[in-house]
Amino acid sequence: MGRFVQQYARKAHKNWDPNDRSYDRKLEEKMKRLSPEDLSELLSGDDIEPIVRSPLPKAD
Repeated sequence: MGRFVQQYARKAHKNWDPNDRSYDRKLEEKMKRLSPEDLSELLSGDDIEPIVRSPLPKAD
């Protein structure tokens, strides 16, 4: 569902961006069935864990 949010979060610029966004009808139906609370939590990104990168090994 995070993919759905990413697809629709960015703004399109008229006469600049091509219509390059894919659209998933099944995912849309799932989103419509979410409770308002669940949708709000999903859109706020509170349920997403931050990406932790491991440190690079030291060169000897």
